[in-house]
Amino acid sequence: MKRLLVLLFVVLSTIVYCSDPYFTEENVNLFIEQLESEGFIVQQGTFYSFDMPDLFSNYITPSCYGNNADTPYCVYYMPPAPYQTVKNTLPFTFRLKEDEAVVFLGWTPPEVKYFSYETLLMFRYLPYVEGPVRIFGGVGDTVNITNVKAGDSILEKTAGTVYNAPLIIITTPDRNVDRIIRETAREVGFTEDIINTDVVPSVLLNLGIEEDCDELIIGARFAFFNNPDDKAYALDPSALEDGEFWMKPPFSSNHRGWVLRVTPSEPIETDPYPVPNLTPRDTGDYSELNLKATMDSLEEAIIDHYSDLNADVLRTYRWVDISYHAIQNNTDVLGDSRDAIYLKSDPFALEEDPDDFAIVFGPIHSLTGKAIYSSFVVYSNDLVKDLLPYESRILYGFLSINSERSAETKLGLPGSAERFLPDDPNAKYFYVWKVSKSNPDNEDYCLLVPEPTLKRITYDELMIGFRAYVNPTTGVGPSYEEILMDKVIHFSPKK
Repeated sequence: MKRLLVLLFVVLSTIVYCSDPYFTEENVNLFIEQLESEGFIVQQGTFYSFDMPDLFSNYITPSCYGNNADTPYCVYYMPPAPYQTVKNTLPFTFRLKEDEAVVFLGWTPPEVKYFSYETLLMFRYLPYVEGPVRIFGGVGDTVNITNVKAGDSILEKTAGTVYNAPLIIITTPDRNVDRIIRETAREVGFTEDIINTDVVPSVLLNLGIEEDCDELIIGARFAFFNNPDDKAYALDPSALEDGEFWMKPPFSSNHRGWVLRVTPSEPIETDPYPVPNLTPRDTGDYSELNLKATMDSLEEAIIDHYSDLNADVLRTYRWVDISYHAIQNNTDVLGDSRDAIYLKSDPFALEEDPDDFAIVFGPIHSLTGKAIYSSFVVYSNDLVKDLLPYESRILYGFLSINSERSAETKLGLPGSAERFLPDDPNAKYFYVWKVSKSNPDNEDYCLLVPEPTLKRITYDELMIGFRAYVNPTTGVGPSYEEILMDKVIHFSPKK
């Protein structure tokens, strides 16, 4: 009888609220009430910006985790599970039982080049190691701009796109929990075509709310807002005050939407998801490698141009391991996403001398069809001195150049290589930038390393990180084997 009364109430409410298919306090509260009537405990989290340099400089984290200087991040801040007695390491990490779910109801960002939502294993507890071991590896594919299920854009200027559009993401290890939440969402008027399931593969994880259980983190990336003012979508005031988190339960919704932790009040029959079949990166298209002759000519031209200086050609290599390997080996992959490739150079140090600089060059992967955008980022590779003898690198990305800025403004990758290969038609597929501590001649395509302004951060040893996001053919990151690697040459005065 109670079930019939609830359903009647839902039907009447659907008529009132769901002539508008988008989220309101009323229909989200109705969704929560319906879940509670199904025997679930529902707690509210929040979706808030994740400022890694701020956290590091306030002694919250031991690293900036190789942040991408171009893209703001957001994470879920989560309440502990009901009956959880163990504290989570951080307010944005959480433990999850095998019959729980985290549900996001909200809107995609305004028009951007790229966005994604991802669940990662942040910390693991091992019997032979004191304290948490950082893994920071993705547990599967992301929900991203190419595969997201979202409704009609709520703004006329982005009509017909996946921007400013309602979506639901159910993050859960269990099919039955996912099914119940989907059914409840439909009952209150949310349509199936906006519901995404983010599978947490329990077989790879140690789920639960006990002290030795894994801690997860759910984050989002947003790259290159079409309207610079829209970047405010991803930015919030610091979550810290006087070095302490003021962000703590009870949490509330914001302009991005609602985050709900859904826990059965009584044990339910579980049906765990298997490990998901990940989208293959390989396409069989190796055409970018046909540009290696141009890459080699470009390297020769750069070295010849600065022939009065010593040239140290640095090695470029893969930065992080595959997340599924990291989860098995308990190694750190710094927030790896399957939507990107991550390469880095050997480290180097720059002097104030204008003849001491690095030249960064390589293919523009978005122009060769291997990515929707690519970039290089300058990082501090210094050891964190206040943690010694424990070793951690700062890994703060503080400067970046990407493929999205226009050649006319000379702020992006395109158009920067032709001066070295003026007669090569393939030069348009490449870039060349200088990284230096001075620019007395006011050269174009030159990044200046500033003085550090944040606590704990120094720029003594640098390295360059390279990213290429989302092969448009596959909807995930490019294959490492199908791309040409970017390179760095460190020039210095001859002795």
